[in-house]
Amino acid sequence: MSDHNKLTTVLINDVALAASSYELTKQPSADGTERQLLSIDFVITGGQQYHDVTSTLYQPVVEVSVPEYEVHFQASVHSYFTSIPRLEKETDTVDVHLELIEAGS
Repeated sequence: MSDHNKLTTVLINDVALAASSYELTKQPSADGTERQLLSIDFVITGGQQYHDVTSTLYQPVVEVSVPEYEVHFQASVHSYFTSIPRLEKETDTVDVHLELIEAGS
């Protein structure tokens, strides 16, 4: 599922992100089952938005929801990186790549 021509709203613990890139795949796990892997790219600004996102991602397990595709699951951060190491001003923006993997049972 992806559409590179529009933004997809992804909710992580009710923090709304406008994903410019969205991909949901299945990953095999050690126990032989498959888990969902969500990969998204988005842009955030400095200040409160950056704080809200990073604080949310520090939690060991988060609730993920993509209402447009009726996707909902608990996940943990699999991979996360930004285009710059820190934001200097409230108006600075940063590109973020985030991968969330479905939490094991």
